[in-house]
Amino acid sequence: MSLGTWLRGLALLRHPEVLRFLGERRLALLELQEVRNRWPTAKLADDCVIAAYAPQRLRLGEGVSVGSGSVLAFGDATNGYGQIIIGDGTWIGQYNNLRACGDGDIVIGNHCLISQFCTLVGSNHGIARDRPIKAQGADPHRLGVRLGDDVWLGAGVAVMPGVTIGRGVVIGANAVVTHDVPAYEIHAGVPARRIGERR
Repeated sequence: MSLGTWLRGLALLRHPEVLRFLGERRLALLELQEVRNRWPTAKLADDCVIAAYAPQRLRLGEGVSVGSGSVLAFGDATNGYGQIIIGDGTWIGQYNNLRACGDGDIVIGNHCLISQFCTLVGSNHGIARDRPIKAQGADPHRLGVRLGDDVWLGAGVAVMPGVTIGRGVVIGANAVVTHDVPAYEIHAGVPARRIGERR
């Protein structure tokens, strides 16, 4: 690195927004390192986003991989905090969105494949007419997402709260899963429906 490049970089440090960004990035990397230290066989990309992390809220099995840009969110003070539990050997691709909260835990079995741009939602807001949706908090009737072992979610799949996906299920790309799926079935579409089964 040339002296001129170094001096230009140093000059940027006079801008408060640069310092704030660097401070926030440093804290995020420290938190990610804490997760890596706790689960040493897991592979988490440097730009994973971990929101509202606390050690008791996350469990990672042996050899879990979480790809670039993926979000692991555990909830907030308003709606409560949930857990994210990921089983041995599960691969979570890039830009996935796992959102737990309150009693809406996300539980993923062993040796699953979660393709890119998937969303697993632990709870939705209530939708009663008497007050704004934003003010209603989590709907207590449908909470959490559970995936059995050996599940494959194609790119862009959304799994809604209250859904259990059985062992060995395949969900086609861009499907929206709104109901439980029995073991070894293949589902696709919006909303997802059965199109076959594994043989």
